[in-house]
Amino acid sequence: MKKFKKLFAVILSLAMVLGMSMTSFAATPSDTDKAELKITKLRGGETVKLYQIASAEYGKNGTQGFLKYNWNEGVEFEDKDKPTADELNALAKKITTVGNLVDTKTMSAEETVYSYTAAAGAYIAIITAADNSTVYNPIILSAAYGKEDADKGSLSGAEIGATDSYLFGTTAVAKSSDVTFSKGMEGYTPDTDDAGNEVPTASVGQVLTYTLNAKVPSYPANAENKTFFMSDTMVTGLTFDYDSLVVKYNGKTITGSKTSSKQFVYEGKVIANAVATRTGETITGFNINFIYDNLISDEATGALYADVISVEYKAVINSTAVVGQTGNENDAELYYAKQPNQGSTWDTPDEKPETDEASGNAKKEDKKIVYTYQLAFEKEDSESKEKLADARFGIYSDAECTKLIDEVVTNKEGYAVSTKIGAGTYYIKELQAPDGYSLNDTVYQAVASWTSATTTITGEVTAREYTTEKPSEDALQVGWIENGIYYSTKPSDNAKPAYIKSETKQTTIDETIETNVEAGTVTKLTLVGTDEEVGAIPNTTLASLPSTGGIGTTIFTIGGCLIMVVAAALFFASRRKSAK
Repeated sequence: MKKFKKLFAVILSLAMVLGMSMTSFAATPSDTDKAELKITKLRGGETVKLYQIASAEYGKNGTQGFLKYNWNEGVEFEDKDKPTADELNALAKKITTVGNLVDTKTMSAEETVYSYTAAAGAYIAIITAADNSTVYNPIILSAAYGKEDADKGSLSGAEIGATDSYLFGTTAVAKSSDVTFSKGMEGYTPDTDDAGNEVPTASVGQVLTYTLNAKVPSYPANAENKTFFMSDTMVTGLTFDYDSLVVKYNGKTITGSKTSSKQFVYEGKVIANAVATRTGETITGFNINFIYDNLISDEATGALYADVISVEYKAVINSTAVVGQTGNENDAELYYAKQPNQGSTWDTPDEKPETDEASGNAKKEDKKIVYTYQLAFEKEDSESKEKLADARFGIYSDAECTKLIDEVVTNKEGYAVSTKIGAGTYYIKELQAPDGYSLNDTVYQAVASWTSATTTITGEVTAREYTTEKPSEDALQVGWIENGIYYSTKPSDNAKPAYIKSETKQTTIDETIETNVEAGTVTKLTLVGTDEEVGAIPNTTLASLPSTGGIGTTIFTIGGCLIMVVAAALFFASRRKSAK
């Protein structure tokens, strides 16, 4: 009985094994067979176009089953089982004429796996990212008949299993590379807005350092399009220092020639060409075009020296900077081949690449905003409260008034305006009083911040012009000039002292003073060392200077003058008598 049970168990086990094998070996291959193709690890939102490049041929009436694969005309693989990346890429360039489009699908944002139920054959997937953050290379998949003794369900990756026997599905992992782009800014004076967020501010003459950082995508060696291009254009309020433009790659800082056209050389190869861009005659930005093939360290593998590349440059805040919460916005752009086998590689920095669908290119942007404040105050007669013009003031960064940053003169409405400030505390001292008035030697202070700068001053505004030639004996240095650019601090030993020209441009705005229109202008003044708020800065007329001493001193002075007059008269009278 025990032997019978053992024999029965063996027979049952064999039956189970045979039963499990029935799904794989029971049927003869036919043109109705299907397999599921999959592409995993997508980001979501991609558009996938699937092209068939080989199909299965079967015997007539299903008596002979699967015979062979028929490859589409134009498919040129030396080894159909193992096409190279270059062969695959060459095919992708002409896929619309060689392949048969069998499926197009746009994934939802949550979908990360693409699947398609396919007939036996070979397929290529062309994938386009939903955003401008990923570059996909073409992917090959196969729905192939494996040998009876093959390991069913094993993955072939990018290989084509063009063999005979039974059907299995192939799962492929998308070959992709991320593209990132960011713009950094240093050298500003940080402030804080009402919500506690950092606000970058700067004063006229302050130097800002910008950095563009980009992750370089991985392109096949024979890709048709390897465009990689950066651009930046300064706003009017920023003076671009084109000579400061450098490329940082693989731990090295590469300086180009000091000309309007620059070449950047790494490991003996030109990796980028740059040109200065202009608004009128003024250099306001740059275009830089990278030569992708010269970024490659190993031609066999396509490996890059480094997959991150940076561009660094400097700009200086000038007197035309926008004041207030609008800020001075500065956009940078990265252009790159989103579809490596569409369009062609951009090969010149003279113009920006196209980004339409036919070009195969995409664009990423990043921006930085720097804010500039202005300081405005009134001058008036201490008695009549009449507004006074032509009073000259120094704006200082220290309470001792030794670090002059600007000179301003009151206009006919009694206002003086300095547009040379960022966040911080400033000190105001009168340098020259209007005609007929005494000098006010009191030092006033003003604090410029996002919350305190809440008044817009309109009227006559002075646009500063600077010179290295001292316009007068009493002219004070307000900064430095190098290569025609004004700096608030000395940029190098080659810089020369800067003075405000005796004649500066005046822009008259026929409007009234409006409050709470836009943040940017500071008008609240206090006495240094106190919180005592001051309205308009007063001046006293010379005719009404306060006398010293009491009434007795005055009478004594008048009497003394009379005695001197009488003494002089007697002296001349006695001289006349002696002469006679």
